[in-house]
Amino acid sequence: MKLLPTLRAAAFAASMFLTQHAFAQLTVFDPTNFAQNVITAAKAVKGEIYQNTNILYQYQMMVNDLLQAKNLNPAAWKAAYDQITGDINKVKGLVGTLQGLYGDLQKGGEWVTQVQGLVTRSGKSNAQWFADLNTLVQQNDKVARNLFQMGSNIMQHTNEMAQRRQQLQSELAMSPTQQATAEITTHYLDIVTSQNADILQLNAAKAQKDAQKDAQQAEEDKEKAGDAEKFISKQQAERAAYGIGQQ
Repeated sequence: MKLLPTLRAAAFAASMFLTQHAFAQLTVFDPTNFAQNVITAAKAVKGEIYQNTNILYQYQMMVNDLLQAKNLNPAAWKAAYDQITGDINKVKGLVGTLQGLYGDLQKGGEWVTQVQGLVTRSGKSNAQWFADLNTLVQQNDKVARNLFQMGSNIMQHTNEMAQRRQQLQSELAMSPTQQATAEITTHYLDIVTSQNADILQLNAAKAQKDAQKDAQQAEEDKEKAGDAEKFISKQQAERAAYGIGQQ
């Protein structure tokens, strides 16, 4: 049993290292630079929304032409109609994802603007502000914890929507212009999601530390329960030895 405290101490030290490492990365997080990158990425995504909305309009015009066409081979007509409407549904799905991604980027911009304001009002450097926030989060300060949880939620969803965008685009036969636009947007999104990783790693390290702390507490409770059971058994054995019955 003497090994357990040593193992718990090692686990706690490891969790502290992970959390401190995450905050060490976060102290170099530049809110101003991040805000600029978010704005640039949002503009690129908005451009894709406009581009694909125009494509939808063109597809709809093609459908209208098909519906008004006469003397066409029924099988050929149906094949063309199915192809166009299938593409319409794919592009609609992409536009919806792009709109969601744009909204996430706007929320991310609002979040980092809030952080910028807090840093400015504190009169501290970015590194010092995040270091102080580290202390507050370690102490489970509700405001600090909620601030970073909010950022984490936004950034996690942004990353998911960015991945969804690429998946949907891979299913489309894009023109060279579309492809070039998509590559530029992907470049800007990669920068943002890379910076998102700093916040996400912080929350992952904090969650891991909390989980290890809970596991440590559970092990201690189990050990205490075992000690109590042994003590009761010992008392019962001593009473039995002296012929004392249980009350």
